[in-house]
Amino acid sequence: MDTTPSNPNGGYESIPIQNAGQIWMIVTCVFTMFIPTALVAMRFVARSRFSNASLDASDWCIATALLFVLALCIVDFFMVFRGGFTFDLKDIAGRFGPDALDTFFRCMAAWPLLWNCCVLTSKLSVLAMYQTLMPIPRMKLAVRVVGGFVILYNVCGFITGLVICQPYEKNYDWAGVVKGKCGDVKLYYEWLSAINVVSDVIVLLLPLPFVYNLQLQLRKKIVLFAMFSVGFITCAVTIYRQTLLPSLDATNPTGTGLLAFLFSTVEIGVAVSLACVPFLRPLFRGTFGSSNRSHPSPESAYSYSKKGSGSSKPRSQGFNELGSDIQLSPVIIGNKSGAAAAATQQQSLNVQTSWIDERHDDPESGRLPRRQTGRAF
Repeated sequence: MDTTPSNPNGGYESIPIQNAGQIWMIVTCVFTMFIPTALVAMRFVARSRFSNASLDASDWCIATALLFVLALCIVDFFMVFRGGFTFDLKDIAGRFGPDALDTFFRCMAAWPLLWNCCVLTSKLSVLAMYQTLMPIPRMKLAVRVVGGFVILYNVCGFITGLVICQPYEKNYDWAGVVKGKCGDVKLYYEWLSAINVVSDVIVLLLPLPFVYNLQLQLRKKIVLFAMFSVGFITCAVTIYRQTLLPSLDATNPTGTGLLAFLFSTVEIGVAVSLACVPFLRPLFRGTFGSSNRSHPSPESAYSYSKKGSGSSKPRSQGFNELGSDIQLSPVIIGNKSGAAAAATQQQSLNVQTSWIDERHDDPESGRLPRRQTGRAF
């Protein structure tokens, strides 16, 4: 490739911001950094100040995913400002110097590694949220199986990104001076994205059967379906990005990769942002729903506790983790036999009976009457 400076005065040009592709990439990165950061911060505030819930694995996973989002956006900035991204490959070395191409291909080699880490941590955050909200054996098993699949394919994708070119320096050997070989990088991107689409759909569909079987009013069930279905926006972006990958020309990634990289950036930003949305309701109670800002109690709303536990503190607050007033209606067993009633109870998300003392004076006996209430744990 000709690296003779094209500047008639000698030397190389600094990379100008002069085309729409550069502007779109910069604007996309700015929004992708700002919006997920704001929503993750709001999620932490809602969790710690309004929901009476300590931070858990889901929160730390989404915070880690945010760090990878920020890292990817920084890489995008380097590609635009230092790597000549959106200009044709054949023009970059002569116009902006060989260092520009070196920067671009180093960034391109780092991209799938950071992307895999971001996708992995964001999905694990969602799966951990499912287990926190619905800590029943079937959900725990489903979360572990799907989580294992997500970890496996992202680890494989990460390792493939490291070894697809041997030696690793071959990834950014645009001049062809390093001895070695590279696999089909374009095919690697396509397969990685295709598997990601499949895992997105699986993760999104996972809680819906459990929500469908909850003993809830139709209105509240629709709210839950809507809350868990917002992730389909991420899935739609991922599918659209998949359709863009065939247009990526491996011989000219700087000139043909704009839409693929742009929507890959949007995809991870949307994924992190939407994973925070279900937790933000406590911040808007005065606007949407009840204005009562008191901390929810496990005795006043839908919560889970470990069966037979002697501790008065619930193991998980269930949908109280979202600041929700959703409650489960107790299942009426009727005149069923003991065995049938027990089976029905087990299928009804472990509906248990709790006793609440009501301190009303009884003038005749002096005893405190007790009221039996059914609550879902």
